[in-house]
Amino acid sequence: MNFLRIRHAAEHNLKNVDVDIPHGRMTVVTGVSGSGKSSLVFDVVYREARRRYLETFSTYARQFMGKLQRPEVELISGLAPAVAVGQRTSAAGPRSTVGTLTEIYDDLRLLFARLGKSPDGIRLSRRMFSFNSAEGACPDCRGLGVEDRIDPELLISDPARSLRQGALTLTTSNGYIIYSQVTMDVLDQVCRAHGFSADIPWRDLTDAQREIVLIGSEQIRIPYGKHPLESRLRWKGIVAKPRQEGFYKGILPVMEATAAASGPSPSG
Repeated sequence: MNFLRIRHAAEHNLKNVDVDIPHGRMTVVTGVSGSGKSSLVFDVVYREARRRYLETFSTYARQFMGKLQRPEVELISGLAPAVAVGQRTSAAGPRSTVGTLTEIYDDLRLLFARLGKSPDGIRLSRRMFSFNSAEGACPDCRGLGVEDRIDPELLISDPARSLRQGALTLTTSNGYIIYSQVTMDVLDQVCRAHGFSADIPWRDLTDAQREIVLIGSEQIRIPYGKHPLESRLRWKGIVAKPRQEGFYKGILPVMEATAAASGPSPSG
């Protein structure tokens, strides 16, 4: 039978309602307040499905269930097993979904673990379908469903200025670019190794040259640190050591690594 057929439903405020609901489709019951939506769905369809299911239990078990009252309806045919999702107010967290708020998510995880098949032959478990576990969480968003990314366009304060003049919003008053991990003179050395300089307006740089500044370079090895050794030698109370050397890491990779280190991680 391709339809759930209901004839003369008179539960609560329903007035002998006749309706055919197709199987295998998403059906929405809608209407003004008091029109009988909940009466039809919960008090007729779900109650009758529940009654028929419980009647399959043994006589001994049914005696503990109380009287299974039949809804006020003349005929219900084509009725399949039904599941009702409770409606309640719940505090939502950053990982909340329709599935977790209705608590049907646990049932779905169990269903996937029992009936699903892994292409790698790995035995499936419920935790593999949970975004709150390391096994099931997305490695990029870590189970939150949202991935934050840095927009390079927001780092540009004035494209008419050069790097040395403060083209980037991350530039401090003394000319140091935050997250670059190098002084302006050292950054200029990196730029010159690629055929441009820190004194060219940002808008005049090519995309490849801008990527050198933002993404990094392995053209030359440079010293890291905000202050050169000469400045640190004048400081009192510290032992100045030569700066660490390596390739220029860029600004965006350092920012992303910092954000990843301080961000939330999936919980069990």
